[in-house]
Amino acid sequence: MWQKYANFVVNNAAQVSSIENGLRTLTYILPGRFADAELASEAIYMLLSFVGVYHDSLLAKAAKSGLLADKEGQPVDIEVTPFNRYHGKLSQESDLYRLAAHLLSALQFSEKLVEMLVVKKMGEKLRWKVISLIEIAKVVLRLNLLQLSGQRMVTGSVVPERLVDPAGLGSVKKPAPEAAMSLAATAGNGSLPWKGERSGLKFKSVRDILAKSEGNATLSAYVTSEAREAKRVAPAQSLVRRYNPLGLAGELLFILRPLIYVIGIRKMGKSDWRPWALSLLIELASRQMIRTDLHTGKSASAERTVERDELSRRKWLFLYYLLRSPFFDRFTEARLTRIAEWCNNKPLLSLLGSLIQDYQPLWQNYYFYTSAS
Repeated sequence: MWQKYANFVVNNAAQVSSIENGLRTLTYILPGRFADAELASEAIYMLLSFVGVYHDSLLAKAAKSGLLADKEGQPVDIEVTPFNRYHGKLSQESDLYRLAAHLLSALQFSEKLVEMLVVKKMGEKLRWKVISLIEIAKVVLRLNLLQLSGQRMVTGSVVPERLVDPAGLGSVKKPAPEAAMSLAATAGNGSLPWKGERSGLKFKSVRDILAKSEGNATLSAYVTSEAREAKRVAPAQSLVRRYNPLGLAGELLFILRPLIYVIGIRKMGKSDWRPWALSLLIELASRQMIRTDLHTGKSASAERTVERDELSRRKWLFLYYLLRSPFFDRFTEARLTRIAEWCNNKPLLSLLGSLIQDYQPLWQNYYFYTSAS
């Protein structure tokens, strides 16, 4: 059953991806369209998140096995990103790291839906208890990831990025036994890559090199084309540096910040400025400590790719402070309302105005929409 489904996804990757993208777009415009539309939207989004990760893993395995081809019939070449190399290596070396990463991802996918269900079925008081439990669980999981990674930066997403773009795939056919024998014979003649039995390394054939260079291949040109950047051959753990004490303290602050914010809201109320201001100060201090740590000391250098991407992501998270109470109630809401009303009078911008009006209640009433945790 599962094998048939996996084969269907691999053989129809482009079509399946189009359906996923269409449904995901639908989740953005559903809120406000009918009663409990936000519940339907989040349920679809959560399901798509889990299914998308599974589909990506199927395509990655198929590509690594040489079962995928592009629209011209050529085998798909996998470019493994530094992010995937880093997390892939840690997951291979530690079952506990892989389990913690999967559990954290599951919480991130489902937290909005869980909060909505609790509010609608059990009430406001229980809502903050459930939110606190989710944030505690995420803190514990991130602390485990921090420890298991050797005290390195914990990225916002620990789910592997998509290795294969389904839109660029052609039809996939499973070779028959006779075809497989024919391919093996062809490989012996030097037209297919040769794979070492012990190392698993693949080596291009001379015929392939000459074909790709239109018969004008030279040793220097081939060596230049095959030269790899340092980040592609460096050990996976070197892609993210181990923290010094200052950076570790900053990372701990960043991990604990959402829980401290929730505790502040429960003690002082959502309309009190102190939880909002304390959360902002903690996040600013964390960012400064981490950046200082990465640019000083023995390992000082420019941020590496994974670090740079994560710091950039964290910088954009500051925009959520504009959508959190009491700042949103005092400053942002009125301005967004005026923008939405202005857009509603413009033919091409009316959809944007409608989306702003539909999402305003969600930003105000649900914690996880603006938690950035």
